[in-house]
Amino acid sequence: MEMRKSDWFLLYITIVIGITCLRLSNGYPLELVQFLNGFVELAENMIAYFGLTKLYLILQHIPSKWILLLAGGFEFAIGFFILFLFRPQWEQGTMLLLKKGCSVIKTGITLYLMLFAVISIFIYSVIGLPIGALFMILQHIAISLGDIPIAIFLGYLLLQQFQIKGEIYLYYMIGTFVMLLFKNVSLIGGAFLFFIFPVLALGVDMLLLIYHFVYKCRLPVEFQKENKFHRDKIRDIIKKDL
Repeated sequence: MEMRKSDWFLLYITIVIGITCLRLSNGYPLELVQFLNGFVELAENMIAYFGLTKLYLILQHIPSKWILLLAGGFEFAIGFFILFLFRPQWEQGTMLLLKKGCSVIKTGITLYLMLFAVISIFIYSVIGLPIGALFMILQHIAISLGDIPIAIFLGYLLLQQFQIKGEIYLYYMIGTFVMLLFKNVSLIGGAFLFFIFPVLALGVDMLLLIYHFVYKCRLPVEFQKENKFHRDKIRDIIKKDL
């Protein structure tokens, strides 16, 4: 993939914005924390109601890293299953990142800011809390789906550096591991987790819809190009020599 100077500049600005927002906010906004605390209290009440307090206490003694690893493994398994069911769609998403990277970033930033503004407006309103929660759930689902082509994209680029040709599922597995590393890097891991990857995921999701329903076209999938054995052509060559 050949990226133009404008693409590198836009990618740099995206990273800088993500890190700056993370530093300025010093974590999550107070209103968002209060909103999420409501779900925590609701979960605690449900645990007590169903008599799962002992299980809750056991989970509290498990290191958070293991819980996050388990959650990441579960998300990876779900993503792998979705990739298996809708492989052509995620191949197109990967090609959008390869061929239309600048458009993906621009679209993703626009959607990210729009959703952030809409969710913030509803969260500030007591009446709009359910709607804000619904938008947050939909946003999380969209980002989780958009992470699939991002993982394939990163895995593909990494293996290309070593001139290794793999399969889409191998690209996904390696790319998922790369994304996990980026999310856990000190200082900038939060920027990847809360801004960079969500921006790319939302941009891919939107462009997939536009290319499928508006443009009604498909991009050629690069890693599907293989030298297939053509029996008829080989037979014609042999007969010609005879």
